[in-house]
Amino acid sequence: MCIRDSKYTVMFIPEGESGARSHHISKRTFFLMIAGVISILLINIGSIIYFFPRIADYHTIKSQHKIFSAERTKILNLTRDLERIKQMDELVRSSLGTTLDIDSKLENTDSITPSEESVAKVSYIENIPSVAPINGFISQKSENIGLFIKTAHNGIDIVAKEGTPILASASGVVVFSGWTYEYGNMIILYHGDDYFTHYGHNKNNLVNQLEMVNRGDVIGLVGSSGMSTGPHLHFEAWREYVPIDPLIFFPEYYISDLTYIND
Repeated sequence: MCIRDSKYTVMFIPEGESGARSHHISKRTFFLMIAGVISILLINIGSIIYFFPRIADYHTIKSQHKIFSAERTKILNLTRDLERIKQMDELVRSSLGTTLDIDSKLENTDSITPSEESVAKVSYIENIPSVAPINGFISQKSENIGLFIKTAHNGIDIVAKEGTPILASASGVVVFSGWTYEYGNMIILYHGDDYFTHYGHNKNNLVNQLEMVNRGDVIGLVGSSGMSTGPHLHFEAWREYVPIDPLIFFPEYYISDLTYIND
């Protein structure tokens, strides 16, 4: 590059070729180009200085969003559980009366005819879930992450062959026997002393509402109704409207627990 008068001459010499090309640039144009390059550099530096803290803020907001999403999921699950508790309460009250006097009926046999007494009299031992509803393998435990589903879970899923008889885990009365969107054919038993058990995804329900059942009676058949991906029994145990881990009552299921794969 050489200076000639008030212009700059830029020469381009191609490699391996003869002849050179020259371009004349005025001082004003040259300085404008330099100023443009410097302006672009300053804009880029300013952009980095301006946006870098905001990028850090973005990551902070993103992490907070994950926390809020997790909390929101917990709230939604609690809301769903509360709604189920309300529905259960309405079912029990509509079936047994607003005073829920099934306990007095089960204990006070003076008001029951002889034919009813043999069916309705239930001891405290028979009230507590003590008979495993089916023999099978645990694919998902209570309140834990199972093999396939990654959400909160109030009961256990027991995989078994379709059509396997489902047994009443304790003596009691059928407060619900019908269809639900989530659990398909479902049965809810009330055992007195505020104990409830739920049996979901059944192929068929073999008992009717208000029917008395004894511990070990066949009440349904294993199926895959409702929101289910295969034959299994969804079993829940509740007391005082609070879910209880069914494995407390049936430790034998630990032997057939498949969820250890994810532990």
